[in-house]
Parts: sequence; structure tokens; C-alpha cells
Amino acid sequence: MAEAATDFCAFHPQVPTLRACTRCDRPACPDCLRDAAVGSHCIACVGAQVKEMPRVRQTLVVDRRELFRPGPVFGLLVALFVGLCVLAARIPLDGALHGTSNRLAAVGLVFSGWLVSLCLHEYCHAAVAYLGGDRTVVEKGYLTLDPRKYSDPVLSVVLPLVFLLAGGIGLPGGAVWIESHRIRSRHVRSLVSLAGPLANVAFGALIIGLIRMGLFGGSPTLEVSLAFLAFLEFATAVLCLLPVPGFDGYHAIEPYLPGSLRAMLAPVATISVLVVLFLMVATPFGQTIGDVAFQAVTGLGLSDVMVAAGSLVSDVQLF
Repeated sequence: MAEAATDFCAFHPQVPTLRACTRCDRPACPDCLRDAAVGSHCIACVGAQVKEMPRVRQTLVVDRRELFRPGPVFGLLVALFVGLCVLAARIPLDGALHGTSNRLAAVGLVFSGWLVSLCLHEYCHAAVAYLGGDRTVVEKGYLTLDPRKYSDPVLSVVLPLVFLLAGGIGLPGGAVWIESHRIRSRHVRSLVSLAGPLANVAFGALIIGLIRMGLFGGSPTLEVSLAFLAFLEFATAVLCLLPVPGFDGYHAIEPYLPGSLRAMLAPVATISVLVVLFLMVATPFGQTIGDVAFQAVTGLGLSDVMVAAGSLVSDVQLF
């Protein structure tokens, strides 16, 4: 069987490649391609686009105080989460287990809290990218923590929530488009990818710390619901850190991989995400992710009984 013809990179003639610039069709290796809104552009096209940009964009400087600019939508999400926490604090545990309206309050608490953490997850990606050299995240509105600004709200917000409702683990999607060619080093590009999952870990650890301080000891429904939310935060982080194309864990190591390997794995990113989600639903793989997260939260001092009770109170499976 005849093999497919292999071109050589226009910028590194000794490097074979199967990829090409989607703007000029020039063959280029992964080291000479940069992610674009659609496809990938070669370094020559990227350079030409930078020269064509208005000078104000090239010299865009934003005060560091602009790094945290929560918009009204994020404020409403936080207010909803806090309000449901107050409501859950008044619901006895038996009432949450057996009363539909009471259980919905606990479910709403967990989902609204997870949405808040999703915004923080994507914000941390964008904030570290901004500090690393990608000023375009300001123009795109990513530093406002507004989920409406995400590049694909359906895949980044709606689908993860549906998956969460179905009894899975919420997965923040590719919500913010980072122009990685603007990032000053591969180490910073790796940190940009790690920043999101670390935000989930920090949010979950904060909840665990507050529980261990005994702040919710007199409100068992609130306490167990927050315990389950903390578990979800760690489970989301574990899932995001998988070294699989399309996940943050892979993007964290991608800058250090050989160009030929990156070129081979780039086309399978979307498919691999779907495969992982299928494995979580149809195989014990999802339970394995949950077990790792469970070990993490109990290792930090959270009671296993509390997490289990929170799962019973907050678990709603639609499918």
C-alpha cells in the first residue's frame, strides 16, 4: 500500500510534517504553527498579522488592578450560591433527604457553587496567560469572570452541567481561547494550563478548611452539601489533569513534547475528549476518578461519611 506523501516544513526544511498553515497552506511543523480562532497559522502569517494590527493593540497595557474585574453575572452567581447556603443551613438533614423542595435547595447549592468555581477555573487560565504575555484576554472579556464571554458557552457551561446532572463529574470545557504564541515561554504556557485545575483544588481545599473549622457544625445539610461540592472540585481537577489531548494535563506537558509527536496528537484532541467522557459513563473509569478525588478529600481531613451524605442529598440523576 502506498504511503501518504509527507511535506517538509517551510521554515525547517529538514523536518517532515503533515500539517500546514490554514491561512496560506504553507507546510509547517508544530513548532512553526500557532493556534488561531480557526485552524493554525504559521509564524510568517502570525508576524504579518501583528504588523497589520493597530498600534494601540500592540502596546496594550492594563493596570494590574484590572486583573480582577468580576462582572454582574458572576456577582449574581455568587449571590445565588450564598443565598442557597443560607437556605440550606435552615433545612434539617432528614428534610433534605426526603423532601423534594428541600433537596432541590441542596442540589442548587452544589450546582451554583460549581458554576462559581468554573468561572474561577477559566479566569485563572486567562489571568496567568495575561501575565505571561497574552494581552488579548482583556479584549475578549475573560477577566470579568463572565461565563457569557467564553468561546463556546454550550460546550463550556451547558454540557458540563448536563453531565453533572446525569451523575457524572463537571468538566470545564475549552472555554477561553488563549493565543499561545504570545506567551513568553513554554514554562509559562504549561502554567497557564495548570492554573485552571489548581483553582478547583484551591476552592475545594478552602471549603474543607471552613468545614474543619466547625463553621457549619450546626447546619448538617449545609455541611454535607459543601463536603460533596469539595469532592466535586477535586474530581474535576483530577479529570482535567489527565495527560490526554484536549485536557489541561496534556496541554501542560505539550510544550515539552517533540514536534512530531505534537503533530500526530493534535488532530485527535476532540475525539479523545469524547472517548474519555464515554469511558466515564460506560466503564469503571469514572469510579476510578472519583476514588482518587475521594482519597484526596479524606486525606485533607474530610469525613467519608460526610461526603457520602452530601452525595445522597445533592445527587440528582436525570438519565
